[in-house]
Amino acid sequence: MSDDSKGFWGEAWTLGFTLVGLVLVFTGLGYLLDHWARTGPWLMIAGVFVGAGLGFAYLVSILFSRSWRGRDGGAGGREGRGPETNGAAGVPGRHRDREGFWR
Repeated sequence: MSDDSKGFWGEAWTLGFTLVGLVLVFTGLGYLLDHWARTGPWLMIAGVFVGAGLGFAYLVSILFSRSWRGRDGGAGGREGRGPETNGAAGVPGRHRDREGFWR
């Protein structure tokens, strides 16, 4: 497995677990509030939707930031810098790959 595919799969797993984690956390909070307020399953159901909404919003924000980073070639709008630094706070040897990850 190449380094590029490891980075892709690592990020894919992270995004997936974040989405599922947010749904589970907000469902649990809804359940606890339902139990405390004796309101039935309504707050738990609301927690599912809130968690899913926040998870998808996070997913979309990450995907859009990734696509915008790729449009300028990864330099972050800093023309004139060489490929040895490429905007990585002046650290020699660091560069962005095709997906925009620092390597």
